[in-house]
Amino acid sequence: MKKFLMIAGLLFLLLAGLSEAALPRIASGALDMALCDALKTDTVEVNARTFPACMMLFGRVGNIDAEAAGGMLGNLRADKLTLHGEGVMMPPDVLINRNFAVTGADVLTLTGVVTADDLADFLNREIKEIEDAKVTITKEQVLADATTKIMGRNADVHIEGVFFIEDNTICLRLTNVKVKKVFFGRDLTANFFNRIDIYDFNQLNMPVELDEAVHGDGEVLLKASRHPGKTYGDGRKHETNKTGDKA
Repeated sequence: MKKFLMIAGLLFLLLAGLSEAALPRIASGALDMALCDALKTDTVEVNARTFPACMMLFGRVGNIDAEAAGGMLGNLRADKLTLHGEGVMMPPDVLINRNFAVTGADVLTLTGVVTADDLADFLNREIKEIEDAKVTITKEQVLADATTKIMGRNADVHIEGVFFIEDNTICLRLTNVKVKKVFFGRDLTANFFNRIDIYDFNQLNMPVELDEAVHGDGEVLLKASRHPGKTYGDGRKHETNKTGDKA
């Protein structure tokens, strides 16, 4: 009996050791595929780890670091997306069904880099009033030159704007829209629209709130994070504390 218990104990320790070694790699691979599906990209690297590793089977992923190139935020392509999480909770079946979601976390940060080319691609596909947009992003503003139609005639249009955040949505506020030489060689200040809603972060299946949109040379840096005590919009899964209040 004692010998049997010793063998059983050794087998248990061996299986536990194998699970600690194998499960993080399996989980990282599964989350890699889930993020590829969620962000519509083939370029994702994920590192997930927790102790004991078997907790991953119940949705307790622990710490996670992920990086994606060319991922999609709705219809906006991001040159680079980086996710960092600590104490991360996911649905128990996330490793099987490849439906990426974060239901809770102690720390959760998401950063995204959107280049001038990414924004030009978005404008050309999503804004029906303009086409062939060429975009420049500076530390102060966004500049775009495109073509439009005025009374059936092609015209050049110059757009100036700034990124801003409203209701957890990244937006582009247009400060100047000028149509060039459309009427007898004269410029025309147009008012097609005064803002463009680009992406609502409430659509992300994770509890993060947009914090900053920082202009840079040729790109904008988006920063979002988990806000303890904050409730989130439609489509979000909420954490609850011991009193049943949403966290």
